[in-house]
Amino acid sequence: MKQFQVSVVIPVYNAADFVQQAVESALIQHQTAEVVLVEDCSTDTSWVVCQRIASENDKVRLFRHPDEKNHGEGASRSLAVQKSSSEYVAFLDADDFFLPERFDTVEQMFTADPQLDGVYEAIGLQAEDEDSVQRWKDAGREITHLTTMTKRVSPEDLFVALAGGGAGSFSVDGLVVKRSIFEKTGYFDSNLILHTDVAFMIKAAALARLAPGKLDQPVTMRRVHGHNSISAPRPNQVVYKMRLILWSTLWKWSRQHLDREKQQLILQAMLKDAARRPRFNRQFPRRLSGFRKVVQLLMLPFEYPFVVKESFFWRAIV
Repeated sequence: MKQFQVSVVIPVYNAADFVQQAVESALIQHQTAEVVLVEDCSTDTSWVVCQRIASENDKVRLFRHPDEKNHGEGASRSLAVQKSSSEYVAFLDADDFFLPERFDTVEQMFTADPQLDGVYEAIGLQAEDEDSVQRWKDAGREITHLTTMTKRVSPEDLFVALAGGGAGSFSVDGLVVKRSIFEKTGYFDSNLILHTDVAFMIKAAALARLAPGKLDQPVTMRRVHGHNSISAPRPNQVVYKMRLILWSTLWKWSRQHLDREKQQLILQAMLKDAARRPRFNRQFPRRLSGFRKVVQLLMLPFEYPFVVKESFFWRAIV
């Protein structure tokens, strides 16, 4: 029987204090064939640290973008995948780490069902200190024991569950895929500053067979610290804009790859975010929350004119 081996891909940016543990947590898994690091022109000593790690272990391969400039998380993940060589690919952020037996359930599932394209599992959370926790909360993030799907969803229903919400979520740190999945989904969107992982997972759910693995216990730990990019202080307008860019990117992609029903689910998710997320820094009284949502929806066509062609856009306003 062919041995189950995984390439672990790790984009690295300003993670000098953490990347050593991330790599070690991957190397202790007996299924890890290689660890592929892409150092994205950090402003700290990450490049030096990564060079040392790679020199000390033959399983660690280190790359930079050809122009040696910063290209962002999406482009760095894509390059790492392209440089990897195993049939299976696992993702890990440079400031996070795998737990022991990370790939045991995944290996069993892929062996039992060769038609699977990917397996997702729960991840936990480890906070460095109280200041990091407060920063996380100020960014509108929840401090939860697990990031996981709240129910087991069949591969056929996963896209609806993710686009529609209400069934939890999973993280790219908890995902292992066959490398052939990228022939269906393409690589990570390099035009997105944030949410590149969300975009990829929704595409994968729409076009591939992703199944739930271990959902009640973490296989990876996400580290909450003072420099998480997702919790960096940003004005409401910027957070709002990043979310709408995510959905508009998926909408444009869906027009070429998905049927009409799935296209509408993406657009409905975009409208839902456009209405409920605060766009303005000014706090509106609770009694005016409905008015705020209508105003935000009415502003949407000026940035994304395609929404006016959809009847449920007008129903959302009414």
